Amino acid sequence: MRTLTLLGLVMGLLVMAAAAVHEDPKSTSTANLPSSSEAGQDEEAAVVATVQRLFEAMRTSDGDMAASVFHTDARLGRAGPDGIRFSGVAGFVERIGQPKEEVWDEPIWDWEVQVDERLAQMWTKYAFYLDDGFSHCGIDAIQLYRSDGAGWQITQLVDTSRQEDCWFPPGRAS
Repeated sequence: MRTLTLLGLVMGLLVMAAAAVHEDPKSTSTANLPSSSEAGQDEEAAVVATVQRLFEAMRTSDGDMAASVFHTDARLGRAGPDGIRFSGVAGFVERIGQPKEEVWDEPIWDWEVQVDERLAQMWTKYAFYLDDGFSHCGIDAIQLYRSDGAGWQITQLVDTSRQEDCWFPPGRAS
């Protein structure tokens, strides 16, 4: 009986020693290092901030701000029942920068963001208003690239557009 107890004690010590040598990397102290989820959240927040700057530029008719969020080779697209049409962003940025009688307001919400290294995409609901008058709603599907010099920039924005079966941003209706 004594041999079995001693054997059990030795086995227990060996297991504890092995555990100390092969420590689980998840249990090591990383208090001063950002977790990958924290870094990912920072990148997601930067992506959202870039997209929100575009819509702030639209609200304030700031063409320079709008131009700053687009990559030089960016394009816009509209997906509709007759297909998809693409265009460059220069004309859009120019229209944003022109004085307007009505405010272009495009609130976004319920977004989903995915980031992998220098590539990101954002899928979000939107509703478009001219001043306080509802115009249309849809989905904005946005792809972005992160460069060393400019940070996150929109490379492509494709949307859908409809006036029926719309949803509205929280606290705001048609």
